[in-house]
Amino acid sequence: MTVKNTRKSVSRRNLLKGLAATTAVLAASPVLAGKNHSHHHHVSKINKTIISIANECAQHGDECVAHCIELFKTGDTSLAKCADTVNEMIVMCRALAKMATYESPQLVAVAKICIDVCQVCADECNKHADTHENCKACAESCEACIKECKKII
Repeated sequence: MTVKNTRKSVSRRNLLKGLAATTAVLAASPVLAGKNHSHHHHVSKINKTIISIANECAQHGDECVAHCIELFKTGDTSLAKCADTVNEMIVMCRALAKMATYESPQLVAVAKICIDVCQVCADECNKHADTHENCKACAESCEACIKECKKII
């Protein structure tokens, strides 16, 4: 047996050992996790609503930014400020949804900031709402998010 063949054998042997160990761990994971283990954690109804609205707002923002980018490709930069404000809103709404999911003690503080950021975004998107459906949807989502944030502060 040459040195080269020995390396292949060792590598294959180690690979098979690793696969066997991984398979054993995966097979045992339901047992390790406790098959009948029941978590009674829940996110409050208010938080579920804010999570849903914040995620929807961020999604409409993503669609608005995608629309802005398409316009930029044609040389139309009239929505540049809109794209900037929407990007900021997306970040804040995703942060808000995360904080609500974790039931963070900082949720109220984030909601207060989110109100301001969403208002700036809604104001800018409303300037274009008559001619750009994505801007209109984004502005409406921001307004819904603001309304929901005010309920928790």
